[in-house]
Amino acid sequence: MNSKLGAALLAATAATAVVAAPAAADPAPIDFGSLFQHGPQGGGPAPQQPGNPTSRNGVSSITLTVGNWFGKKQGPDYYSKGFAPSVGWSARDRSNAIVKGSGCQIEIAFPGTSYPTKKTANCQGSIGFNSNYYRNAGTYRITVVDRVSGASASKSFRIG
Repeated sequence: MNSKLGAALLAATAATAVVAAPAAADPAPIDFGSLFQHGPQGGGPAPQQPGNPTSRNGVSSITLTVGNWFGKKQGPDYYSKGFAPSVGWSARDRSNAIVKGSGCQIEIAFPGTSYPTKKTANCQGSIGFNSNYYRNAGTYRITVVDRVSGASASKSFRIG
């Protein structure tokens, strides 16, 4: 009698475990666009606009990092007055491989500032600034666009 009762309890427990487990769960989507957008000092992911998949330079996306060339980092994406950015970019193809060479038309813009737009044909690189500090508190955004493919990325940060 005890063995039948034990077997019945074991079967009921197993059935409860099967019913409690999800029958099929969709895997969580992976945001491939933000996997490589964190620099050593650069903060979180940058919003991206995908490029034209048939563009002649093969650029599908751009990764962007913004760090502090001068100035003190006070928190994630938050810098002291007197901040001068370092900006790094890398054009990527559909497989997320680096697009090398000078087949891009990269423009780096600093909306809300008097900084001139920086232009280069290099599909990857970085720049730092020895002047043109952000001196006023506020929220700013740096945008990188490849004019050949239309791919872009931007990064916002605060000055306090």
